[in-house]
This record gives sequence, C-alpha cells and structure tokens, in this order.
Amino acid sequence: MISKKAYFWTKCGAVTLGTLTFLFGLGWVLYRQFFHVWTNDAFVQGYGVDLSTNVVERITELYVDEGDVVKKGQLLGRLYNKVALAQKDEIQANIVSLQQEVLVKEASFLKIRNDYERALQAFKDKIISVQDFDHKQKDFEMVEAELNLADANLDLAKKQLEVIEAKLRNYEVYATEDGVIAKRWVWLGDVMQAGQTLYTLYNLDSIWVLANIEEKKIRHVKMGSFVKIHIDAYPGYTFHGEVFAINGAAASQFSLVPQDTATGNYTKVEQRIPVKISIKKPKDFPVNKPLYLFPGMSAEVYVAIDR
Repeated sequence: MISKKAYFWTKCGAVTLGTLTFLFGLGWVLYRQFFHVWTNDAFVQGYGVDLSTNVVERITELYVDEGDVVKKGQLLGRLYNKVALAQKDEIQANIVSLQQEVLVKEASFLKIRNDYERALQAFKDKIISVQDFDHKQKDFEMVEAELNLADANLDLAKKQLEVIEAKLRNYEVYATEDGVIAKRWVWLGDVMQAGQTLYTLYNLDSIWVLANIEEKKIRHVKMGSFVKIHIDAYPGYTFHGEVFAINGAAASQFSLVPQDTATGNYTKVEQRIPVKISIKKPKDFPVNKPLYLFPGMSAEVYVAIDR
C-alpha cells in the first residue's frame, strides 16, 4: 500500500509533467504562430510533360516503361507507318520523273529560244514575214510556259515530300527533355487517337514544393522567404528552400467545377493561395543513400515570417 507522502509526490509529479507538456505545446504553437507560417497542405511537384502524337494509328513499338530514365530526343515509341512510308516512296519516284521532265523541257526551251531569236533578227531585217515570226514567237511562249509548269510541278512534289516527312515524324514519339517515365498510358497494339497521351514524363532535376497557404496568412509570405520543409517520406531530415513564386489567384479559381454562389447555398470557406518553394537536399543526408523526391509526395512547410 502506497503511503500518503509517496501518493502526494506522485500526484505533484503528474501535475508538473502535465503542466510542462501543456506549456511546451503552448510555446510551440505560439512560436509557430508568430515566427512561421505553417501548413501541411503541401506537395512535391515538378514539370510533367504528356507525350502524344496527332495522328490516328496503331502502336507497333514501345521502347520504354514506367520508371525508365530517358534522355532528350530519345525514341520512346512508334506507330504503324507503312502507309505513310509508301506515300513517301511514291512522291520520291514522282520527283525523279519530274526532274527528268524538267531536263527535257529545258532542252526544248533552249532550242525554241534560239529559233525565236534568229526569227526576231530576221524579222527586223525583213527577211521573214509577220506570220512566220508570229509562229516562232508563239512556239517560244508555249515552250516557256511548259518549262515553268514543269518547274512548278517539281516544286509541288518537293513540298509534298516535306509534308509526308513531317507527317512521318508524328508516327514516332520522342522525349522532349531528360527525365523519368512516370506513367505509361497505353499498351502495345492500342489504337492511338490524335492528342492521346502515351507517356507522362517528369524532369526530376527540376522539382519544388507547392504549398497552399491560407489567405489570412499569405500576407506574411514574401518572395525569397526562408522555408523549412519536412518530407513525410524522410522523417528526421529537414529540407530547406525559398519562396520563388506566389500564384496570382486562389486555388479554387482553377477548380473543374467552380462553386456557384448565386444559388443561395454559399458557405464561406477559407481560400488558399498556391506558393512555390525551392527545395535543397539536407547537408546531413547520407551520400550513399538515394533521395527520392517524386511529384505528389506529401510535405509540411514552415515559412519564416520577416517581422
């Protein structure tokens, strides 16, 4: 059985511990309230690119998969292009034919032009009649028009070749920058629609933290403000960064279904302003340990208040 004295000191210790815990919690709240803007509505983000084509065709080759690291300009996939290749071969054959036709027309043009020049001199010397000279002139004009037409047809065929070559590039999907394939949206054999995404590519060398700050606290946030960042995936490590962008509108302005306040069912909700924060690797992070910072990962931020 515990003595009254021991019971008294036990109760005093419990009260003291509870008081200290309360005071510590109160001090932490006040410190965070007056010296930092805090939010856990924060996520890692990066530049994502949806890679697609603008032709309707079946996928024949997929060279990379989710998680693969790719380089800018690397071929990622190919669509069925046999028909377009056949059209290209046809146009190239037509170009060869037209080039030969132009050579024939040029030879004919030179011959008729020489005849015309001699006829012109003969007409000036009154050796030939007006009718004979008119025939020579008409022959010259006709062969000149035929040569011009042949040149125009050749130029048209070359433009058609440029068009088909540009079209053929749309049957292949290339990486627009260095990065990692975060998502593959299709399978081999799928029929692609124009603008449909094959891969989503993220550049993990350029990432940041997007924090949604309450509108009542945003006045304390400034460009260049120092920020402490805690990433949920790495407890015990403190990342650092700076505010480098403050969006010019509340996040609700970009909602797919904006709230209609004219219907009478309006409920006031505190709005949040998206703020972009740079992120730096902690100095005490192990060198041989991989650091995975992927878009969508949760975080908490403490933005220092400059009072």
